[in-house]
Amino acid sequence: MKSGYGEFCPIAKASEIFATRWTPLVLRELMLGAHSFNDIHRGVPLMSRTLLAERLRHLEQDGIVTKRIQPDGSTYEYRLTPSGEAFHDVLRDLSRWGLAHARDRLTADDLNPGLLMWRMRKRVDVSALPEHRVVIRFEFSGVPRSRTALRVIWLVLERTGADICFKDPGYAVDLTVRGDVAILVRLYLGHVHWHEVSEKTLSIEGDRQMARQLPIWLQLHRQLGRDYLPFGRPAA
Repeated sequence: MKSGYGEFCPIAKASEIFATRWTPLVLRELMLGAHSFNDIHRGVPLMSRTLLAERLRHLEQDGIVTKRIQPDGSTYEYRLTPSGEAFHDVLRDLSRWGLAHARDRLTADDLNPGLLMWRMRKRVDVSALPEHRVVIRFEFSGVPRSRTALRVIWLVLERTGADICFKDPGYAVDLTVRGDVAILVRLYLGHVHWHEVSEKTLSIEGDRQMARQLPIWLQLHRQLGRDYLPFGRPAA
């Protein structure tokens, strides 16, 4: 049985649901469109699958999430209820607060290339892509020792969607991006603008026209928090 604060205060009651470890990040993944257990877990890779199952069960009991069998009967999917969707503005404001007040708290252990590319994948503007497939190879430097297996990652872009590959997918590479993972994270977070990054810190090899379109495809020309928020709705 979950413990509470023993208060009738609405903040206390909401915190009993929202403020448990990992729960805000699970809600973030659901808000970003992850519905299967595996997709949710890919967005929180350091969370154990057992704990994720427990958090989802509690959210279902609290009326935040519904669990239903997929049409093919193969597995379950998780959807936010209206009460769950109402956390959108809470997450939006937490994101804004973090961008403004927690930017100096990033450590080397936070620089996960795999998670960065998972976030990039969700941020791709597929409507801006050419009709043909685009394959981008990312080569990261400055990767923590615990994550050296993630030094090279492929991003495969098509109008039907985007995929990340941790092994060579076998397609011809259109662009190769090389740079420190910290620079790519800062670009993603909007701490630096695309045009402020020099070729010495971030290099792009390949088709020049595609290279010019890359920040548009990945929406790196839009500043997170000011021009763009990752919850499927425009920033207020």
